Amino acid sequence: MKNSLRRIDLILLAAALLFAALCGGFRYALAHFSPEKYETEIAGLNARTESVRAETLAERSETEKQLAFLRADLRNNGEEASALADRIEKLRAAEEEKEERLALLQPEARLYDDTQGAIEDARRQYALKIRELEDKILSGESSVRICYLTLDDGPTKITKQFLDAYDELGEHVHVTFFVAYGANESDDEEEMLRRELASGHSVQNHSYSHDYWGNGRVYRSLEGFREQIQLQDDWLYQVTGFHPGIFRFPGGSKMGFYLRPEAEEVFSELGYQWVDWNCNLYDAGENRRGAVEEIEVALYQVPLEEIAVVLGHDWNLATLYASKVFIPKLQEQGYVFLPLFPESAMMGMESKR
Repeated sequence: MKNSLRRIDLILLAAALLFAALCGGFRYALAHFSPEKYETEIAGLNARTESVRAETLAERSETEKQLAFLRADLRNNGEEASALADRIEKLRAAEEEKEERLALLQPEARLYDDTQGAIEDARRQYALKIRELEDKILSGESSVRICYLTLDDGPTKITKQFLDAYDELGEHVHVTFFVAYGANESDDEEEMLRRELASGHSVQNHSYSHDYWGNGRVYRSLEGFREQIQLQDDWLYQVTGFHPGIFRFPGGSKMGFYLRPEAEEVFSELGYQWVDWNCNLYDAGENRRGAVEEIEVALYQVPLEEIAVVLGHDWNLATLYASKVFIPKLQEQGYVFLPLFPESAMMGMESKR
């Protein structure tokens, strides 16, 4: 029976990974696609469309004037009438050409929305397959284990190195980046965000400023809290063309404890879930660990959880080096590294460590 269940689990996992592969083509296109640039092009197309329409209307008006003049003076101005007739034919030909151009522009303007919709549908199907696996794990029907490695505060100046490392570890290693616009400085934030998505990772919301009590006001008021989530959501959509669906409290949900349950209303209003972690690499703060200690912590904590949500940060080189070691070791123990989506059973989970 165990072997049968194991085979079913592996088939289910393979199905989930197949959905990831199906998304690959779209993700590859996304890596080389700038929504900001595309929106600029769409704005240009719309402007050109309006220009063509304005020209067409103006020329139609001119045609009507010329026709009226032609009818009034046809008998007394034979040669001029002939010239006007020629001009009218040219105007009509030009008008037909512009109508054809308008017809070609309309499908191009719809291409972006169609592509985004296809990617979103594939993403949701993939997320539902992962949720199905989670439910089997939590009900004791599966021996497969999941590790959600989450990395906060990016993109940073070394995020590229994290992405390179995970690419080298294999196509089945996916993590979740909780990103904050104001947390770190980087010259290639937008490029990294698009690459994260294109590589099959999950990109989620960690507030816009990552400023607990200062001008960023993540926790100073409920209004500021809502604004910080919305600003980050808007920025991510501008850069990637996608809205995230998960929020991680800067510092964890206990940092913003006094905002709840009002915060739950904000999440419902904005269409968000939230999550903390149940494993901590201790790679931030005053008691920050080195790479060797991080490896030890990961290999001790993660096996205690059937579904582990691990807290790390992609500004820490020690975490980069440690993850190169503990990821393959945990894979040997039956853990799969998957991206975290709002459909996950782990949503709403509070900190345990």
